[in-house]
Amino acid sequence: MQHGFARTSGGQIHYARQGAAGATPLILLHSNGGSWRQFARTLDRFSEHFEVFAVDLPGQGDSFPLGDHFAIEQYSDLIVELVNILGLRRGTVLGCSVGGSIAIDLASRYPDRFDRLVIVETPARTDEAWASRWGPMEALFGVVSQPFEAAAKRVVGLTPEGYLEWDIDRNKAGAKTMVSVMWAIRQFDVFSAVGQLRVPTLVVFGESTPIADSRGVYAQRLPEAPVVTLQACGHLPMVENPPALVDVVLDWSLKLG
Repeated sequence: MQHGFARTSGGQIHYARQGAAGATPLILLHSNGGSWRQFARTLDRFSEHFEVFAVDLPGQGDSFPLGDHFAIEQYSDLIVELVNILGLRRGTVLGCSVGGSIAIDLASRYPDRFDRLVIVETPARTDEAWASRWGPMEALFGVVSQPFEAAAKRVVGLTPEGYLEWDIDRNKAGAKTMVSVMWAIRQFDVFSAVGQLRVPTLVVFGESTPIADSRGVYAQRLPEAPVVTLQACGHLPMVENPPALVDVVLDWSLKLG
């Protein structure tokens, strides 16, 4: 595995790369308050089939800090800059939570660059639905460090080592950025973006998902897309059950040819 930084118009973006140069690119986008490390236990197997780039989103991980609020479309435009800087051809984009919102936007607005889409644990809610849940969202992301017991309610099978990584990543991002990210997801017109999708799409949820209300949205609006539920995981399948996530993505991808 290699680490790199690419200088975009917004600042430097950090990424971890693994796999044969020139293979089909796979762009991995993490959840709010995370980093590339959320995908660490998927990289070996994914890299047998793809040239994998696990990206630290702007404002998180080791990428540049945000100086202002970013909309989902701004995150997406910087990911396109990154892809161009790296000289990558068309590939697959996989995102979880906010990473999924960005991935949806990328595939809907840039289908010439991203011809396959994997949506993992990504909310699809009206503003009214968001408003009814906003208090818990601010409590979750407005307080950076949380006790192990609280984190373990969010991450199935959390270990002390995993908790340390969770806490480090959240402190790197900070409360201001994490709450800003939640506003970006809330303000993103996911329904219009999903309606514009014309690329093969896979939708993944964990069996203990905290966003079960969104599953039906994808099933209804993307009738051709498989909607898969993974066992033994909740909102972070790539952390909680990475073999299952890799299996379902590779099976789907190989069937497409």
